[in-house]
Amino acid sequence: MADLPDDILCKFLVDRTAIKNNLVMKFTPLAAALFAAASLAQSNAVIGADVSIYAAGSPAYYGRVGSPYPNGTAGFVIGHSMSNCGTVHIPWDGVTGGQMTDQSIYIAFLLAKLSGDRMVQVSGKSHMKHSRVAYNFSGSGPCLPCQSGPGNHFRVGCYDVYSSGFNGSRNNLGPTTELNPWLGTWDPVGSYFDIGDPGQSGYPAPADGVQSLSTSGFSSIKNRMEVPEQALVGGGTFYGQNQVAFKGEPVGNRSNNQVARQASINWNGSSWSISLTGSSYQGSVLNRWPGATTSMGGNGAADGRFLVAVKVTGPTNGMWHYEYAVQNIDNHRGGASLRIPVCATAQVENIGFRDIDQNPLNEWSINRTGGELQFLASANNSLDWNTFYNFYFDSDAAPVAGLVDIDQARPGPGGITVDVATTVPGLLGTEYLGAGCGAPEPTVAANGLPSSPNANYALNIAGGGSNFALIAIAAATQNLPIGGGCNLLIDNGQMIVSPLVQLNAAGQYQFPIPIGAGQAPIDLAVQVVEFYPGGPFLGFGALSNGLRIRVAGSGCQ
Repeated sequence: MADLPDDILCKFLVDRTAIKNNLVMKFTPLAAALFAAASLAQSNAVIGADVSIYAAGSPAYYGRVGSPYPNGTAGFVIGHSMSNCGTVHIPWDGVTGGQMTDQSIYIAFLLAKLSGDRMVQVSGKSHMKHSRVAYNFSGSGPCLPCQSGPGNHFRVGCYDVYSSGFNGSRNNLGPTTELNPWLGTWDPVGSYFDIGDPGQSGYPAPADGVQSLSTSGFSSIKNRMEVPEQALVGGGTFYGQNQVAFKGEPVGNRSNNQVARQASINWNGSSWSISLTGSSYQGSVLNRWPGATTSMGGNGAADGRFLVAVKVTGPTNGMWHYEYAVQNIDNHRGGASLRIPVCATAQVENIGFRDIDQNPLNEWSINRTGGELQFLASANNSLDWNTFYNFYFDSDAAPVAGLVDIDQARPGPGGITVDVATTVPGLLGTEYLGAGCGAPEPTVAANGLPSSPNANYALNIAGGGSNFALIAIAAATQNLPIGGGCNLLIDNGQMIVSPLVQLNAAGQYQFPIPIGAGQAPIDLAVQVVEFYPGGPFLGFGALSNGLRIRVAGSGCQ
C-alpha cells in the first residue's frame, strides 16, 4: 500500500486557540490541599487511639430463605481479629448499670464479587456488630506486648478474636445507619436495641436506653450478611471485608480499620459453604480489584471519606471503557451523587449504575450536562458507609488525572461536596463528527492517542470483506449533504485522498499515520469512502463516520 507522505501532518497546520492548561498541573495543588484537609482530625479525636483489624477468619453460612435455589437469599458472617495498636487504653464498656453506652467497638461486614472487569458488593446493608466487652488477649497479635491497665478498657498491645458465631449473634447486631462512622458515636436511646424489632408500641415513650430487642421469630439470616443467590452463581471471585469503628479514633490512624480476604463460596445441592483462602489484607476490598487504582477524599475535619476505585480499558474501536466503584469509608452524611467531568463534545455510551439492593424503583438517575456526567441518587438510596456502588460507561475521551465530585446526601457540618482525585475522561484525541451512511455503515476509529511521538498511531477501518476504500483527510470539517442520506463531514475544498486500499476478507484495514517527536498540535478531519455497487454514496459506495484527530493535542479543546 502507499501510505500518506511523511510530511502530511505539516501540510495541515492550522491556527488554534490557546490550549487549556494541562489538567494535571491544575489538579496538583488542589489535590494537595484536599489531602491536607482530609488529614485533619475530627472534633472528638483522641490522640493515640488506634485499633487495627488485622485478620479475617472463621466464616459461617447461616442458611437460606425465600424461593428455591438459585433465587433465594443466603446468609453469611465472617469473624475477625483486632488489636489496640495505639498508645492509649480505649474505654470499652457497652453496658453500664443496665444502660447501653456508646463505649463500644463496632464491626461492619460486606461481601464483594469480582466478575470480569467489575468488582461489586453482593451483600446488602448488613447490620454491624456492637462489641460491648473487651477480652484483652495477650498471647499473640501484631502490637504486643499486652499492657496492664484499667478495667473496661481495650488495653494497649492486647488483641481480641471474634468467631463468626460471636459476630453473628443477633443480640448484638444493629443497623449501620445508627452509627456516625466519622465520630464513632451512637445513641442508645431510641435505637434498634432499645425499641426492638418489631418496635414496642407507643414509641417513643418506651425509649430508655435499655436493651429490649428480642430475636425470637427472626429468620436464620436476618441482620447478617444477606446475599441474593443469583449473585453467588455463575463464577467469579469473592472477597469478605470487615471494618472497625469506635469513638474518637483520629482519621490519621484509620488506614488499618478494614481487612479483606478472598472467599470460596459453593453450592453442594442443598446448601452453601464458605471458606476463606489466602492471606488477609488490610484496606478496602476495592484494593483487591486487579488493574484498578484507588484514591480517597473527605470533607476536611467535618466529616468522613469516600474511596474511588477506577479501572479504564481500551480503546476498542476508539472507545475507552470506564469502571468506577465508590465506597463510603466513614462519611456520615452519605453520598448523593457522582459527578464526573467529561469533554463536552465527547461521545458517552453504554452508561450504567449498580447499587446493592434489588429494588428497581430507587436506581440513581443519569444525566449528561455539558462537560459533566452526573449520577444522581434517588430518595432514600444514598451511598452510606460500609457500602460501595458501581458506575460505568464508554467514551472516546481518553483517561487523564482529574477530580470527581460527590455531593453530600444529608445536612450537617462541612461542605456540600467532597472532591476526590482520580482518573477521568479528559483528553479528546479524536472527536466524533457524525454518522456515515450505508447498510452496514463503514466505520473508522483510532487505535490509540494521537500523542507526540506515537510511531504506531493508526486508523482502524471496518467495512465489507475485500471491498476497496479511500481515506480522505482535510484540515477542516463541514457537514455537506450529498444525497442518499450521506453527509460529507470533512472539507472537500482542501482534502488529500490516499491511494486505493483493499479491506481484508473480514472487512478490516489499518491505515498508519505515524506521529513524530516534536509535532506541533494540529487538527485533521478524516472520513472513509467504501466502494461497493448500489451503495448510497453516488450509487457506488458508502461513507464512514467522521473523526477530528487532535494530533499532539491536550485536554478537551
